[in-house]
Amino acid sequence: METPQNPCWVVDLAVSSVVGQPDAAVVPREMFFESLWELLEGTGLCGLFEGALDANEAFAEGISDRSMVIDAAQADPDRDWVAARLVTEASLCFTDEAGARIAAGRLSPLIGCTVSGVRREAPRDWEADFRAGHGVIDVPGFGTVIAPWHPDQPPGTTGGSTLVIDPGSGFGTGLHATTRLCLAAIAAVYSPDSVAIETVLDHGSGSGILAIAAAVRGAATVDAVEIDLRVHDAICHNARLNGVADRIHPAATLDTHSPRHGYDLVVANIVAPVLLADAEALCGRLRRGGKLILSGLLATDLPEVSDRYSTLLGTEPTVTDSDGWHCLVYSPGA
Repeated sequence: METPQNPCWVVDLAVSSVVGQPDAAVVPREMFFESLWELLEGTGLCGLFEGALDANEAFAEGISDRSMVIDAAQADPDRDWVAARLVTEASLCFTDEAGARIAAGRLSPLIGCTVSGVRREAPRDWEADFRAGHGVIDVPGFGTVIAPWHPDQPPGTTGGSTLVIDPGSGFGTGLHATTRLCLAAIAAVYSPDSVAIETVLDHGSGSGILAIAAAVRGAATVDAVEIDLRVHDAICHNARLNGVADRIHPAATLDTHSPRHGYDLVVANIVAPVLLADAEALCGRLRRGGKLILSGLLATDLPEVSDRYSTLLGTEPTVTDSDGWHCLVYSPGA
């Protein structure tokens, strides 16, 4: 929901899975939300928040089978935590009090929709709040991740490489433990005593942060595979911010690019079911003597994923962990 910068009035609702007029057919909650703009025409409705649910809440309510996720956008596309709730909390924004109270009066008689209250929302600088929430991120073993509005070389960081990533444009800002684990692993791959890593595949690229990290560290060609085409512009944007746009090549599928002799490095920071489904494809694209970095794994994911890749590659991984998440690094033929 985009809340107006000026003071506005909010009507808070508790909405059941179905909603309807007394003595009339009910409709699913999604259809009800869609109809609100017509139902409340003339009231000054200017924003609709349909409710939110984090992983811990979804797990506690039995909607999700795990309390930790990498990124909601990378989960099962058929899953909708809010839609699965019997009752969700929603909010409507209005330009003035009169419109808000008229709307509350229209909504109160509905079955399955309870008006929880009408309140005044103070003005708020949402852009400033957003920027404040994305400060300088130190990544031990790699360097620093900063947003575009920060200085190029912020003081007090751990040194190493500096990545500039515009947050909010695909998973991967440096905040999540899986991203930090992968960045540290990439830095280790590009250590001074390592062989040259020229070609890289980043599977499930999101914002492009790992692809860009490899390019900043010295990769000549990086294929950034991301099935969400809407994120490709963000990958290119972030690559330009780091001066490596000519080396990053977004793609929608693994089949779009494939070096003749395989990739020197393959990175996949994505959910376990995808890692299992794409195991043969990822291992098949790794050149002999190359490196494979996998992350997005909880402890419960490790046995199946590590067994699958160890069988395909004929070697055991090095395992690192942070905040309950794990990263596997394979070096077949090393």
